[in-house]
Amino acid sequence: MVKERELPLIALRAFAVAARSDSLSAAAEELGVTHGAVSKQVRLLEDWLGQQVFTREGRGVALTPYGRVLAEQLSQSFRDIEAACHYVRRRRSKAVLAVEAPSTFAMYFLMPRLKRFEQANPDLAVWISTRMTGQTPDVSSHDLLITRGSSERIGGHSKASTALFEETLTPVCSLDLIQNSPITTPADLLAFPLITSATRPGHWEAWLQKAGLRDHVFEGGHRFDHMFVAMHAVREGFGSVVAPKEFFPGQPEWRLTCPFPDLVVKGEKYFAHPTSRADSRYLRRFIDWLKDEIKTAA
Repeated sequence: MVKERELPLIALRAFAVAARSDSLSAAAEELGVTHGAVSKQVRLLEDWLGQQVFTREGRGVALTPYGRVLAEQLSQSFRDIEAACHYVRRRRSKAVLAVEAPSTFAMYFLMPRLKRFEQANPDLAVWISTRMTGQTPDVSSHDLLITRGSSERIGGHSKASTALFEETLTPVCSLDLIQNSPITTPADLLAFPLITSATRPGHWEAWLQKAGLRDHVFEGGHRFDHMFVAMHAVREGFGSVVAPKEFFPGQPEWRLTCPFPDLVVKGEKYFAHPTSRADSRYLRRFIDWLKDEIKTAA
């Protein structure tokens, strides 16, 4: 693989301009250099490639088949670079805070609330990346890492961590699922499939024991690999799942309900870990907002 520092970038730019110009002289005029300078860069590029990119036709030039392929790819690449530069220039007055969070937390807690934060903080954009259970946190690419449970793999790469909240777990189900069969006691939930996720084992067992239903044998439910997939199944009316009730208040469009919001068991704790690249001005603002949102959801 060719490393970026080995690419003849000046020669590639000269070639890209020449490829869409009528002649090397026209390319030289656009670049503000001499005809000889453009011709030299084209020769350097051909030597580096080991292929001709132009054929000489009198005083003009024509692209070879290889030259045509390279010109098309470079044209698209330079358009992408230009678009990225315009995007960054447009956002010079807006800082970016890069946040990595567990997938379910990002999808069911952060994303539905994020617009409120950005409306209150027009000078700050939040970019969210998701992390699956068991995946190592990406310290180098983010300003803030949110973790559920142990954060041993972050090690000494973060600054002082902030405790956010401890999950309170309770059954969640779709209003459509129970519209014809009201749930009045914990035992009524057993009439519907009990959904579980591989990344959160033991939740139903713990809650059923807390509810006094110690002898239930699991059968006929649905098991998914991740919690956010299980939650989607709940929204589709497949059954109920034990999940953090902090994720669901204030989202009526989801048509979800926690039939026993006060009958809960404790789950994992969440922490916010600033990284060494974070700007403390923006970081503090986001973490304070996040803690306020958690209090509201509790």
